[in-house]
Amino acid sequence: MTHATLTTAMAALHSPRWLYEIRRAALTRFFDAGLPDRHDEDWRYTSLDHLDGLALHEPKQDRESAVVLEDYPGALIAFLDDLLVWQDASLPHGMIGSLHQAMKKSLLREHLGGLAGDTALAQLNSALWRDGACLHVPARERLRQPVFLRHGSAEAEAMLHPRLLVVMETGSDAILIEHFAAATDAPYWRNPVAEIELAAGACLTHIRLTEEGAGATHTALTAVHLEADSNYRCLDLSLDGKLIRHDLRVDLAGDGANARMDGLFVVGGRRHADHHLVAKHSAPNTVSRMTWRGLAGGRARGIFNGLVQVEPGASKSDARQSSRNLLLSPHAEIDARPQLEIRTDDVRCAHGATVGRLDAEALFYLRSRGIDLDAARALLLTAFAGEALGLIDDAGLSGWLMPRILRRLAIKEGTMK
Repeated sequence: MTHATLTTAMAALHSPRWLYEIRRAALTRFFDAGLPDRHDEDWRYTSLDHLDGLALHEPKQDRESAVVLEDYPGALIAFLDDLLVWQDASLPHGMIGSLHQAMKKSLLREHLGGLAGDTALAQLNSALWRDGACLHVPARERLRQPVFLRHGSAEAEAMLHPRLLVVMETGSDAILIEHFAAATDAPYWRNPVAEIELAAGACLTHIRLTEEGAGATHTALTAVHLEADSNYRCLDLSLDGKLIRHDLRVDLAGDGANARMDGLFVVGGRRHADHHLVAKHSAPNTVSRMTWRGLAGGRARGIFNGLVQVEPGASKSDARQSSRNLLLSPHAEIDARPQLEIRTDDVRCAHGATVGRLDAEALFYLRSRGIDLDAARALLLTAFAGEALGLIDDAGLSGWLMPRILRRLAIKEGTMK
């Protein structure tokens, strides 16, 4: 990723003047900062040095690829290598579409970039995104079906920067699923950024399913802002990819805002999954919950870093963290770091984290009832993971999601790939 390559890629996007200025400033800030490394405390467990060994490039725009789409239980917008390839006719007109379709709307100019912050990877996304999705739900509207955003990858060593903007007006309600998939096991880098704004009383159920290719690097940022009495419910499923890093930042900025953040990562072989969560309680009477489950086999490594910040004046905040993890081979590693920063009185905050191995007594009990070893292990792992999967049923997506999770959990000891 040379300066010349990135500058040329940005210039080729043909942005309107206002967006071009944003892109140029963002790229300058990225050049000043560079890729994060282990000197940064937030990146002490995760290295992106391998990206320097790839001939990363913007994907070709004139390439024809066969697009095979699965049957999704909802309305679909599909991208392949950051280009729009499918959009269901059933999508509500004017509410959902690609960012290019929303380019002339004042909404994009008013909200884009408002939450992403100044991290180097967010700046690179701001400079180089080619397309993405925009979801705008008017006041008191409720979407009748889930909306799926599929981000596919087919080109080796492509550098992808999808962007998502969600603006939920007062009292609106929606279910949104981001699905990151691949048609290749060759190396590529996907660096998505999502900005989500919830007005007073709005409710969003947000599911992220990461099933990248075996050679993929996935570095994501999701930034969420909640106003009074709004409700954000997130389920983050990291099931495949060489390296997955997701930063989830939630600001509970309005009185009575509520955030539920659930997650599951499953890593094997030499794969790596790193999840950094921040719940910032900026207003009184706010509630946050983090429930994360991790499984690591082979020589894989998983990281959970959860931080709750209670700001001055955010009295009666209620925050809970739970990170439970299982090591499925003697060479796997999981690091769990729950943290609290409390700057006011009259709050209820707690956290807990465990890293251990599968319960030998429970396994013996199932074996004694005639259940073979692999089936017994699968039952225990499914029950363990299920503690973080309640949103699947709440969103009505059990039939679509659970078979994927169960296939990933159907593993033998020490052989997870």
